[in-house]
Amino acid sequence: MAERLCAEGGFESLSIRAISDAAQVNIAAITYHFGGKAQLFEEMFKRRVVPLNEQRLALLDAALAQPPVTLEHVVRAFVEPPMRLTGTSAKGNSGLVVMQFLSRVFSMPGETEFLGRYYEPVRSRFILALQHQLPGIPLLEIVWRYNLMVGGIIYAMGGIERMQRLPAAYASMTPEEEPDVEAGIRRIVRFMQSGFAAAAG
Repeated sequence: MAERLCAEGGFESLSIRAISDAAQVNIAAITYHFGGKAQLFEEMFKRRVVPLNEQRLALLDAALAQPPVTLEHVVRAFVEPPMRLTGTSAKGNSGLVVMQFLSRVFSMPGETEFLGRYYEPVRSRFILALQHQLPGIPLLEIVWRYNLMVGGIIYAMGGIERMQRLPAAYASMTPEEEPDVEAGIRRIVRFMQSGFAAAAG
């Protein structure tokens, strides 16, 4: 219930009162189990994002266990789990909920501590794996490119339909492809892989 409210109206719509009304439960029951709004948000974040990052690490470990490992393997391990959450509409897209959580986290006070608690193992492992694949690229450049990949994926988690939405100047046209998650994953991986492999400077 809380996740649906967050996805539909953003973090600001996520109040204990709104959750209580939507779920038809007593406010005291919610505050007893979760505390305040910040604690409830963290519990939702852990429920959604921690398993997502565990999937990423599992895919990375599987790739590393079967050499030769390529840049595409590393990028795909990061891209694939969140994009598989997406559907072709907001109603069926659980990725939209995670996108709301991540967008909020990256802009909230205490962001560094929060991300250090839930994201640092993933960040460190993937940047190390990228370093192995890109020995000629300076570490700081890899960090920049990693962060750009994170930002791009957060936007793409809004759904494949969003990614294929044409500008107003082309409103009379229709996209050439039907929304397809698998094709979307391939397109994102190709784009991110090319960005990582580009010459530094």
